[in-house]
Amino acid sequence: MSRFAKLPAAIAALVAICAIAVLAGCGGEDEPTEVAADPFYGVAPEGLQDPSDYERMRAGGLGTVRVVLQWSGIETEKGVYNWQSSDQVLGALALAGLDPLVTVYGTPPVYASDPNQAPTNDEETFDAWADFVGAAASRYGSQGDFWLVFAGANPGTDPRPIREWEIWNEPNSSTFWSPTPDPAAYADLLRRSSKVIRKADPEAEIMSAGMFATPQSDGAIVSYDFIDSLYDISGVDDAIDIVGLHPYGPDEKAVVDQVEKTRETIEAAGSDAPMWATEIGWGSNPKGGNDLSKTPEEQAQLLSDTFGELSDSSEDLGLDGVVWYTWHDSTESAVGECGWCATAGLVDADRDTKPSWTAYTDLTGGTP
Repeated sequence: MSRFAKLPAAIAALVAICAIAVLAGCGGEDEPTEVAADPFYGVAPEGLQDPSDYERMRAGGLGTVRVVLQWSGIETEKGVYNWQSSDQVLGALALAGLDPLVTVYGTPPVYASDPNQAPTNDEETFDAWADFVGAAASRYGSQGDFWLVFAGANPGTDPRPIREWEIWNEPNSSTFWSPTPDPAAYADLLRRSSKVIRKADPEAEIMSAGMFATPQSDGAIVSYDFIDSLYDISGVDDAIDIVGLHPYGPDEKAVVDQVEKTRETIEAAGSDAPMWATEIGWGSNPKGGNDLSKTPEEQAQLLSDTFGELSDSSEDLGLDGVVWYTWHDSTESAVGECGWCATAGLVDADRDTKPSWTAYTDLTGGTP
């Protein structure tokens, strides 16, 4: 157990926030920036970044950062939550003037042997999930306890509560939803999550998990069919405020086609819910062994063309934002079997600017 977990929750949060403020060198007062952050444009970094990373994202004109609220890392003992890591991430984002878009995911070892095991698999785990998301919304929502402490510690900085809650990750694939994808079970998760989160924070918006269109895992379901099945289930339309998607493809056309087809699927189901593309990306190593593996120059051009097209068409598509995966490069071992992911960053592992980051800031008007 960390030293923060031994303190009362409010004091622990205050200590974490003050530590972030010291690292950021900002003492709670906002520094003026030349470019307004655009919440349409986002990035999905892996884990906690240095304050300088968040400041650079903000200076680059980005407005949204996708954060994973990892249930499996927070509830390591039944009924006991260690919020230290998420406090640090959300506090750092607020200090940098960035909005969080949060994905809640990962069944803890105290309930399952694999974080990808669906929390709907048994009643005890499903109840624990509901308790967790309710506690998270009470802590980080619009009137969350964490933000009351944050405001007191940082009077010159606006809190950035979680407003969009993305429920799970790619449930149409057995890679992330085991034992096998099940629209009815995921509908149960959406409906219950929506009820609990909105009770804690009536201003919250519920987003369906981002889904890759055609996953290849055993039992996988094409995303359009999965979404169509979801909307056929009573109560799902009321539970979903936003539809998430992960439109990965080898080129701009493949990505835009997935976004357009998802829009058509939603409308055919009788819904007008907006969309968020919460993961889009390509690697910058052409030897990555995948059709998402490009040269650094191709990666940059694909970002520029695809994000530019999606921005220009956002109103017609009902698309509220796009998120690039990921912020910085890493080693092959750090990203498991996803070879292209290791070089999907906008900057390299040493934080040196890649052509893709220059391309992104050209879109936003920010500074690379």
